[in-house]
Amino acid sequence: MLIRQQLFQSTRKGEGGFKTGSSGTSDNVDEFNTVKGPRVIQAKYGRPRYWMMYVLAACFSVLLLGCGHESPRKDLLGATRHEFDIHWPPRDPNSERPTNTPPLLRGNVCLEESSQIGPRRALQITVAINRPSTDSAREHWNSQLAFANVPWMDSVRVWDAETKWQWPNLPYLLRYHGEERVERYGGIDPGKLVDNDFAAVLIRKFDADGHEESPASLNMPLVSAEWNGEMGTETDIHTVVHTATSETFIVDVGGSDEHSRGMLKLWLIYADFLGSRPPSSWPKEPEWAGGILAYCEIGWEKLPRDSCRGTVRFKAPPTATGFDWKEWCNDVDSPGKSRLKEEVPK
Repeated sequence: MLIRQQLFQSTRKGEGGFKTGSSGTSDNVDEFNTVKGPRVIQAKYGRPRYWMMYVLAACFSVLLLGCGHESPRKDLLGATRHEFDIHWPPRDPNSERPTNTPPLLRGNVCLEESSQIGPRRALQITVAINRPSTDSAREHWNSQLAFANVPWMDSVRVWDAETKWQWPNLPYLLRYHGEERVERYGGIDPGKLVDNDFAAVLIRKFDADGHEESPASLNMPLVSAEWNGEMGTETDIHTVVHTATSETFIVDVGGSDEHSRGMLKLWLIYADFLGSRPPSSWPKEPEWAGGILAYCEIGWEKLPRDSCRGTVRFKAPPTATGFDWKEWCNDVDSPGKSRLKEEVPK
C-alpha cells in the first residue's frame, strides 16, 4: 500500500520513474525517484500515466508470485535431533512401496552449535542408533535377519539362563576396534582374513549447492567407526546395551561475524552386507564389501552474529562415499583411526 501511495504521489508531482542504486536494488521509497523525470518517458511513450499503470501491475505481480512460492523454511540447527530408520536390507526413504516389516534399528542425527577456539563457530554432530528391545524385536533379530543362518553365527550367539538368545551388545556389534569375534560379534574372519564387520559414519563438506567439496574434506573426510554405550555403559559380552552412540564430529561453520553457508553430506555404512543387496536407487559402488545404511544432507547458513539455520534431509544417496575403507583399516601406523575435526583456517 505504501509503494502504491508513493508512486501515485510521484505521478501527480511529475517525478515518476525508477532509480537504481549501486546495489541494483530498490530497498526504500526514495529509490523510486529519478533524475530525468517523466519527460523522457513521455517523449517515447506519449502518456506517462499509462506507463505508471504498467509499473504498478508489474509490482503487484511480483508481490503475488513471491507470496505463493516461499523458499524452504530454515530452522535453528543447534540442539536438534533428526530421526531416521534403518531397514535390513536397506530401503530407500523416499520409496512409496508399503512394507509391514519394522525397521531393524532406529537412528537419529544430533546437532549442537558451539564455539571453537577464538571467535569461530562449529556444528557438533553425533549419530545415535537405538534397537527396539521388545520380545518380538528379539525374535526378529534372531530369526528374521538375512544373515541369521550363516554358519559362524552359531559361534557368537549367547544364551541366557532362560535359554533365550541374548541380545548382542549393540556397540560391540557396530564398532571396528574390539575383542575376538565371540566378544563382539565380529573380529577377524578366518575366510576373509579381515575385520570388516563394522558400521562407520563419514562426513564430507561441500558448498551450499552440494557440488564443490572443500579441499580438506576431499583429501580426508571426517570418519569414525567407534561406538559407545549410553553414559559410559560397559560394552562387554554379557552387558545388554541397546543404544550405540558415535563419537562427536566437529565442523567449522565460519567466524561469528561472517556470513557463511554450506552443505554437509553424511553417510552411515556397514562394511559387509553378507550378500544382501541395497535398493536399486543406491550407488553401485560398494563400501568395502558392504554398503550404505542411511544418508542425509545438512544444509546450513549462518548470518553475522547469528546462529546456524538450515535443513536436514534423509534421501537416497546420490553417490558412494568414495572412501577406501580397506586402506583405512589396514593402515600400518594407525589402523581405523578416527578423524573427528576438520582443519580450521588460521
